[in-house]
Amino acid sequence: MFISVPDLMRETRNFFPAAAMDGTWTLLSGALSPADGFRVGDWVAVTGSVCNNGVYQLGEGCVIPGATDESWEGRIWLLTPPADFLALAGEIAAWAKQQGSSAAVKESFGAYSRELATDSDGTPITWQAYFARQLMPYRRMYTEVKL
Repeated sequence: MFISVPDLMRETRNFFPAAAMDGTWTLLSGALSPADGFRVGDWVAVTGSVCNNGVYQLGEGCVIPGATDESWEGRIWLLTPPADFLALAGEIAAWAKQQGSSAAVKESFGAYSRELATDSDGTPITWQAYFARQLMPYRRMYTEVKL
């Protein structure tokens, strides 16, 4: 299972909004227009779009990877997740990758043996439970960005 920064933002209901810009937007070959004020590496949340609502990190030329060409009237939020939140997202992704998506809690084949982290009732621990304490400072009761 792959855990992304947008997954973590949705889980904590915290998108770290810095500014919201309403307007008419266009995506052509993935390039966002108008792109005034955006830089490579910025995190943005697209709302009001038919095909592209979501959280993205802008690439070179203000390109949203994998976006569908479209024009819409809506809001784009500039997001500013702190470096420690992004580091935590990387740590969670690495942990989730190590855990895999196996339903088995314990398995062994010859010299190979693997055991997943389990809860007190013996069920595998989710990344949300395993990282609950680290996620606590970022959690919000309500989100400003409706995605």
